[in-house]
Amino acid sequence: MKYGKRLSVLVLSVAAMLPLSATANAAPAGSPSGARACSPGTSYISNQGDIGLGVMFDWRGYGKIYAEGYYDRVLPVGQRTDCAAGFGWPYADGYYVASGYCAEIRTTDSSGRWKYYSTVQAGQSWRPDLGRSYERWEVNQFRC
Repeated sequence: MKYGKRLSVLVLSVAAMLPLSATANAAPAGSPSGARACSPGTSYISNQGDIGLGVMFDWRGYGKIYAEGYYDRVLPVGQRTDCAAGFGWPYADGYYVASGYCAEIRTTDSSGRWKYYSTVQAGQSWRPDLGRSYERWEVNQFRC
């Protein structure tokens, strides 16, 4: 009986702590504690489409052919190569548009406003170099 009472007290104490610890660590997605620090670098590619985007860190290839396969990693929807979990790349040199898809490519102008750059078809593409100190690129894949 003596041990049964102690066990009950222990179980109740642990059960009472569970909701407190879960709520103490939970943070809304938009809160600063949930924010991920971006890697300082020279460029990023952002996936603005509905499906994962193949991305290349350092273009190693011959002209428009990437020598290391189709891409290095798949960038999740809504993520950037400098900030996404598991990425943190200081730059990104290329992207892979999935078969059956095209992509609208956007970049920023000198004022930092997003503008249309081009539309590309499925396959590999290296990131254009416009000679700016920091390159921002959005890739939005769509069925075509």
